[in-house]
Amino acid sequence: MNKHYNTLGYKILTDSGYEKFDGISFNGIQEVFEIELDNSSIIVTKDHNIYVDFETFKSISELNVGDEILTSNGLSKILSIKSLGKQEVYDILEAGDNNRFFANDILVHNCKFIGKSGTLVDSNTMRRLLNETKNKTYSFTINGDVRFYKELDKNMKYLVAIDPSMGVNGDFAAIQVFEFPTFIQVAEWMDDRLNQNDQVDKLKDLIEWMYADLKTRGCRYPEIYWSLENNSVGEGFICSLREKTKNIGGLQPQDYIKRGTLITEIGNKRMGFTTTKRSKTMACAQLKNALETGRMIINSKEYVNELSNFTLKEVNYSSDGHGLHDDLITASLTIMLMYVQCRNNLDLNIPISDYTEKLDKTNNMYDLPFVYIRR
Repeated sequence: MNKHYNTLGYKILTDSGYEKFDGISFNGIQEVFEIELDNSSIIVTKDHNIYVDFETFKSISELNVGDEILTSNGLSKILSIKSLGKQEVYDILEAGDNNRFFANDILVHNCKFIGKSGTLVDSNTMRRLLNETKNKTYSFTINGDVRFYKELDKNMKYLVAIDPSMGVNGDFAAIQVFEFPTFIQVAEWMDDRLNQNDQVDKLKDLIEWMYADLKTRGCRYPEIYWSLENNSVGEGFICSLREKTKNIGGLQPQDYIKRGTLITEIGNKRMGFTTTKRSKTMACAQLKNALETGRMIINSKEYVNELSNFTLKEVNYSSDGHGLHDDLITASLTIMLMYVQCRNNLDLNIPISDYTEKLDKTNNMYDLPFVYIRR
């Protein structure tokens, strides 16, 4: 389903007056029917709901010629119902408080929600995220296309995840950066033009910039952790990273991406995280909880738009198609896998300042005079 959000604040006529609505969705090509009344008509799909009084609505399959339906002027009798064949159809997203509005003076009920059944987050969360991000934009960029939504904080820790791609048109790679313990989305990147060698360098350059920036801000020991999804395409990214490491005489990926610490799934022989049906479901559940409770703060409109199309297919969440993408979401799922595995041993819920201050105090308590003994 393609959606176009009402960012300009247009209103629609409801039975409670003019009210805001969230946007318009394209629902594909379906058979449509024209209902003709004395002074108006409406074209709808067979399952569209039309009010017969203020409490009851019926779909067109339940209506017959001679039945009365509710209009802005009261009840009006149906004169004819005829099929017009298949056409492109659209729907209004969440109009007013009760999701009903007048279309061609006829009161209809819209059962389409932004957070429709099967999407990762509920409709209330989706509406909140849309409202929170609609006027947001990035604060600055680095390397031309990595969007930063806030400055780095010397007291925070950072998780960086890349969702690699083949690097051809339409196949996007994406990077997400989140700050901890605040759980704030700090930066993101998405592109379909870089090959996997260049994607490795994009990640490396980003982490090196973050490290240098944090040092400039007075952080003595920046904590930047990174990982990737290592399924299929990710294996190509790993091969590129190993080759680059070998070319500089290194032995481990840490020798090439020096300023960040690689996080690998416990028990996995390959670097990064292998996404299985079970682990993806767990990551989606964690992401859903973090978003719906408001703990995770999203700053990107692009992320929210992807999220609104992130639907349940069989038992796996993914974009619901039609040329849409889920790369930004997929990168954030790797963030969730990193967080769940490392939140305790890396103290991701504790700011750096809390334990460095304690460490300094502890060191001061046990300072001893230095004595050199020569034998």
